[in-house]
Amino acid sequence: MNAMQKVAWTEFAVAVTAVVTATVLIPWLGAAASAGFGVLGFVVVGLVFLSGRGGRAVVDERDREIESRATKIGVETAWMTLFVVLIAATLWASYSGTHTVSTGFLTWLIWVQFAVCYAVKGLAAIILYRGSQRAA
Repeated sequence: MNAMQKVAWTEFAVAVTAVVTATVLIPWLGAAASAGFGVLGFVVVGLVFLSGRGGRAVVDERDREIESRATKIGVETAWMTLFVVLIAATLWASYSGTHTVSTGFLTWLIWVQFAVCYAVKGLAAIILYRGSQRAA
């Protein structure tokens, strides 16, 4: 397993952990449970794997290509999920008669989008590395 694979696994694990942490905190903290998404700050721990000798990153063209594709997939998935959920929330608010969407819901939605972006990015990179013909 090369350094970029470790970064991908770290991103995936941290994103899933953040969602689980925030979800588990709901019974105790209510709307403030979104503080559990602070775990996403640990995504930077993956950078430890990139420091090679002399403090330089050890990546090649294949790693850059996989990182680029995984980032694109993660961001596009997060955006599409955001748009679909916003449309669904707007329709739900219109048909329920309230005509408003809670700011707490929108806060959770934004945090979940960050987690979705990193989780899908990490998972896409893991899958792309597994499908690669050459090992690093």
